[in-house]
Amino acid sequence: MTENKLLHVIVDNREQKLMALLDKKKDVITYESKQLDIADIVVSSEVAIERKEGFDFVSSIMDNRLFEQLLRLKDTYQYPILLLEGLNNDVFENTGMKISSIYGALSFISYKLGISVIPTRNLEDTAIVVERIAYREQVKDSMPIFSRKAPKAMSKKERRSFIIEGLADIGSKKASTLIDKFKTPYEVFKAIKHTEITYTKTGRIKGIKGALEDLTGFGPIFVEKNQKILFGKKKKSPQKRINDDY
Repeated sequence: MTENKLLHVIVDNREQKLMALLDKKKDVITYESKQLDIADIVVSSEVAIERKEGFDFVSSIMDNRLFEQLLRLKDTYQYPILLLEGLNNDVFENTGMKISSIYGALSFISYKLGISVIPTRNLEDTAIVVERIAYREQVKDSMPIFSRKAPKAMSKKERRSFIIEGLADIGSKKASTLIDKFKTPYEVFKAIKHTEITYTKTGRIKGIKGALEDLTGFGPIFVEKNQKILFGKKKKSPQKRINDDY
């Protein structure tokens, strides 16, 4: 560091491995261990970090923990950060979730929720990132540090609907309809994934078949756009598939 100021962060008391690494850096950075209401590391009054290891990241998508945790983070801190540790081949090959779905979730977090995502190779790299963010905030920008409690204004249903509002061609009313029907964002994503666009013999879009077909206002254009956003693949019409073969 160019200035002799001791850095300080607040770390959730369950982050034992991270604290052990920070103990080795105590001439540069110190920490306070406490049970945090939200986030895993608080760097300043404006910046807090949610840390996810690769396997936990994927499992938290599947059981819907991730988006609720990140929304709480976003509600509370001006600059929320997802620190994604060890998202490697082992994770991609052994979680049962498609790579396109994992990247779809990351894309949604980044450009729809507006949360910065920083990847690291391992816990050692994570400690380096925490130190550099703390230096930026506390030395360069002179920001104070304190943890905050999560706001209570949004109900669980409102938070879930807010996540769904980030999809294409959808507002609060449609988002609420989907949450009423499927209960969680993860189940909504599954419904979109398993809804099939149907075509006429000439290759024109006919309609949809599957989980969304009984709901009003969710047609093939909605399904096509959001399958591409969430899963990275655009389905081809029968005519398009024929044309691609020649």
